[in-house]
Amino acid sequence: MPEKVTVFLIDDDIDDQEIFSIMLEDALPEAECVFAKDGIQALEKLQQPAFAPDVIFIDINMPKMNGMEFLAEMKKRPSLLHIPAFMYSTSDEKAIVEQCKSLGASGLIKKHANTDEVKKEIKKIVSTLI
Repeated sequence: MPEKVTVFLIDDDIDDQEIFSIMLEDALPEAECVFAKDGIQALEKLQQPAFAPDVIFIDINMPKMNGMEFLAEMKKRPSLLHIPAFMYSTSDEKAIVEQCKSLGASGLIKKHANTDEVKKEIKKIVSTLI
């Protein structure tokens, strides 16, 4: 059982990063949140041997490399295949969800105005890693 779970959020929106961090802290104080602002920065962080997140949450709409492009790139790397990756997006359209799952996403969490709903989903996912 890990002492601390490392959650990696890839999202270009600073407000969304802050909201996610607060929800994670409320849901699971033992979890640590690390951020990247786009897929390129995320891949750079994931290449660092000392960085090994337990789960990754990925925004779909980002500049430089969007969430789906990042997910496809991540899944090409054997060293990252064991890390569950969940899309974290304002959209939960069936076609987008199916596309994300076909690329290897473990699931999709919709960004809600109701943070309690999102917090429950995050807690459910992250607590399975503890």
